[in-house]
Amino acid sequence: MNYDLVWLFGHPLRFRRFIPSAIVTFGGERNVGQCEIAVAWKGASAEEPRSATLTLMWDVAALQRHYAEIEEELEILRTRDDDRATQVMEAAVLVAVAVMSHVEPGTRFTRRSDTGTRHDYYLNETNDEMIEVAGRWEGGLPGLFEEKRSQSELNPTLRKRWVSVTIVRGTPRNQTEGLHA
Repeated sequence: MNYDLVWLFGHPLRFRRFIPSAIVTFGGERNVGQCEIAVAWKGASAEEPRSATLTLMWDVAALQRHYAEIEEELEILRTRDDDRATQVMEAAVLVAVAVMSHVEPGTRFTRRSDTGTRHDYYLNETNDEMIEVAGRWEGGLPGLFEEKRSQSELNPTLRKRWVSVTIVRGTPRNQTEGLHA
């Protein structure tokens, strides 16, 4: 599973402000690089889990054609922003986008949801497909995943519900599951 961060510009949300966080979280000082992330997913909660390696790739020069200020934003994150929790959460959103592009090709993150919807993003220009995303630097993936899954289950009227959790320092580093009605 490969995902180049430049592909984010195919989504209505573009995720410009999250790209520098992902590069700093997964690549540190490298402006050209890649990061391998062990992922586990189920297309539906009743399915058997599958696993693969997701390779996130980036080239700041290629990204700059779509996002002129990216080098400046990277410099700020690398030297003046110690808010690792926000950086990890933003990186987790991009991991969710990348995983979904392989698990359910054609899925687009189309709108950020309001607080209280129990999910972070609407998918595919509909009101009945959503995803909840979480990210942590360290911690237990199964515990956080179950917490977010329980949160998702409080919104059972959706036709499709997804949960994606990424732990930067852990194995596997991402778990994604579809909870479909």
